[in-house]
Amino acid sequence: MAYTLQTFLFQAIFLLSGIFSTLITQNLFNIGAADKATILTVFTQYMGMALCRFFPAPAKASVPRNGAVLLQPPKSFFTASPEIRKGIFIITTFEVLGNVLSTIGLSIIGSGIYQVIHAGVIVFNAIFSKYFLNKTLNIKQWIAVIGIAVGLSLSAIGKDGKLTSPIILVGIVINLLGTIFYSFVYVLNEKHLKLPGGPSTVQQSSWIGTCSSSICLVYIILYTLPHYQTLIVDKVKENYGGQPYGWIYISYILLLLLHFLHSYTYFWILESSGAVTTGVLQALRAVTVFFFSSFFFCEIDNAQCLTIYKVESCLAVVTGVLFYSLSSRVKKEEDDLEPDQIPLTSIEKIDID
Repeated sequence: MAYTLQTFLFQAIFLLSGIFSTLITQNLFNIGAADKATILTVFTQYMGMALCRFFPAPAKASVPRNGAVLLQPPKSFFTASPEIRKGIFIITTFEVLGNVLSTIGLSIIGSGIYQVIHAGVIVFNAIFSKYFLNKTLNIKQWIAVIGIAVGLSLSAIGKDGKLTSPIILVGIVINLLGTIFYSFVYVLNEKHLKLPGGPSTVQQSSWIGTCSSSICLVYIILYTLPHYQTLIVDKVKENYGGQPYGWIYISYILLLLLHFLHSYTYFWILESSGAVTTGVLQALRAVTVFFFSSFFFCEIDNAQCLTIYKVESCLAVVTGVLFYSLSSRVKKEEDDLEPDQIPLTSIEKIDID
């Protein structure tokens, strides 16, 4: 019972922190305080990941690896094996590329359609998990994945049945590339956590966050700070008509906290539930962001206004998620009954029946 409650709590924090971090980022873009060229929001996200190292690991982070043998994680990044360190650098590369592309896409198409495209990560996760993690999905799970993808695609359609602006096509392509990179990150993270002597979930988060934030910090020092006046100050005055720096500072502090919570729970969920389940939560996040984006940003960006297609998308996604969850539960029960995993008492019971 305690495990179920903990699972629900972590998933809820993961989902809510993802929703509100996206909305705050969109608002910072709207007032000119987060130009995509500054990568300040990207840096904030990785700082949130790096902060995970100062907090105790969730209980699930200590689950046995490779069967019943409990392999202790390395004490630090520098004591980890060369394979582990190489994996961190590879994941960091995909992470930074995916984040930068997604940030550019968000600034072009807005938080609503951005989340639609980003939620397509569940489709890529399913494909990559099949080939990189040797996972199998049954036909019902594939139907659910396809249904979610179709439902989400409806959200990108405007009131006239077409995309609201040609520029959105450019943003969609950029965001789609970022989503593919993110999908690689999800799957590689899951694979990396299962390596013999691999890091704990919190270690993985802090190592990737530290490496990524270091890359961003170099960029900020070399480019953002020298152009601070034109990239931030002038744009805030132009878009907001004033100097709401108090609210901007508060927004970035909240963003840092939300990214920390999102990262802290993400790796726990990834290890306990897998990459595809993480993608399902991202799908729910997309639908929720759509409704909030429509409420807060419709007057600023027509592409984020609520339409009949978005209502249909919500129904399709919720149905797909429920169907996927039920199918996954049935599949897990079937996998648990493999002969080499069945306790002796269960085998005897089957023979008697």
